[in-house]
Amino acid sequence: MSDSFDLVILGGGCAGLSLTTRLAELGSTCPRVAVVESRDAYQHDRAWCFFKDPHALGPLAASVPQHSWQSMRVTTATGGVAFDCGATPYQMVHSGQFYQNAQEVIARAGQARLLLGTSVVNTAEKQNGLWQIHTSGGVLRSRYIVDTRPAKRPERGGAALWQSFYGQEIECEADVFDAACGDLMDFSAARHCGALLSFPDAVSFVYVLPTSSKRALIEFTFFGPEPLSPEALYDLQAKAVAQRVGGKAFSVVRTENGILPMGATPVAAGHDPSYVLAGLTAGGARPSSGYAFARIQRWAQACADAIASGHPPVGHAADGLVLRAMDALFLKVVRTHPQVAPDLFLALFAGADTRRVIRFLSDRGTLADYAAVVATLLPGPLLRALAAPKPLKPDRTVAFEAP
Repeated sequence: MSDSFDLVILGGGCAGLSLTTRLAELGSTCPRVAVVESRDAYQHDRAWCFFKDPHALGPLAASVPQHSWQSMRVTTATGGVAFDCGATPYQMVHSGQFYQNAQEVIARAGQARLLLGTSVVNTAEKQNGLWQIHTSGGVLRSRYIVDTRPAKRPERGGAALWQSFYGQEIECEADVFDAACGDLMDFSAARHCGALLSFPDAVSFVYVLPTSSKRALIEFTFFGPEPLSPEALYDLQAKAVAQRVGGKAFSVVRTENGILPMGATPVAAGHDPSYVLAGLTAGGARPSSGYAFARIQRWAQACADAIASGHPPVGHAADGLVLRAMDALFLKVVRTHPQVAPDLFLALFAGADTRRVIRFLSDRGTLADYAAVVATLLPGPLLRALAAPKPLKPDRTVAFEAP
């Protein structure tokens, strides 16, 4: 294939592959596309989750879900609620299957090419209307560039909050889990593991997604001002797993970790519309939750539609004013009063219509949904947090308690 393309996509992760597969589905009208990815091969390195969105899957629908849950739980030190997800069950994407399916779709498209083990070696330059991208495999020339690579390093101050997580998928020798119901946020478990002592300025919870009575993904998660390395979470994760399995023997199938921006200002592209930024640091992640998979899928479809219509690629659409204001308020409260967050989430799922909450969390909310969320939270923990003159002091008496 020539080194000249209609579009070069920098980064072959979730965003880059999602856009490429949608373009590949155009068949004979697919533009000439090259995806530059530094990895030599893909591995099952993570799970992507979201509440079911029938418009978000596209040609990779066969890769999702690996599992789905009709019911999810939120648990705090003072109570808990299990809620029915109804027609929008919570779903998990198996990244290994996602990568495999994407490669198969791209391989069938004569106009698309995935360049694994290839790195960009310097900044792209434009000459005579074409971008010149110098890579470890040679120079690529393209009319358009979509850059999905992270544009910011995780560091304090780089986002309102950072979502840091470390998880293990485990297999137990005995029945331990209820595969019909997952734990969206177990604040109580994190508290018992001593998370408040280790990270008093962060919100911490344990996330559990059981795929059978013996197997589950257990993940320790933090929302905090400081991005946390996997090493910083090892001990807490070990305690969370030990607590959950109750002494039963288990083996670790795989591990995953990540640091996601929450409330970072999306990195803006330059003035040239032929160079577009996309992905996590360019608006792909929901500020208040860090959820990105469904948002990226909707962007990939919109971007592919624009290109198919003869227009330049597009970046992520900006969230509406009301949604931005609500997310900003939530992030401010959580950053200033992290101890209030468990009560906020419990009140949200216990007090509001679950369908409205799910639409709100999934970027599909209406003004009526926003109003219902505010009406649920404002009289209780949100009002207390807004009225508090200073951050609440963490309870430093918590210690790990064996089950």
